[in-house]
Amino acid sequence: MRVGPLELGDYHEWKRETPVLDAVGSIVGVGSVIVGGHAALFLAAALRDGNYDLALENAQFFVFIAVANGTVDGLRVWRRHHG
Repeated sequence: MRVGPLELGDYHEWKRETPVLDAVGSIVGVGSVIVGGHAALFLAAALRDGNYDLALENAQFFVFIAVANGTVDGLRVWRRHHG
């Protein structure tokens, strides 16, 4: 027998909806894919050419992308639980 989501002990409804943060999350997600794709291409080209300083600068984009995604996701979860 399959258990539905309403029957699980850890399921709960959100206190509030977050349509603005959901939209911002989608925009940041799409931007992350675009910027991350270009950063990966330029990183590969810099490594191929032996330009390690430029490769390090391009690798920093991945850190910024992770911070942006984590911040938006953290705000979304906080707003839904404590809003």
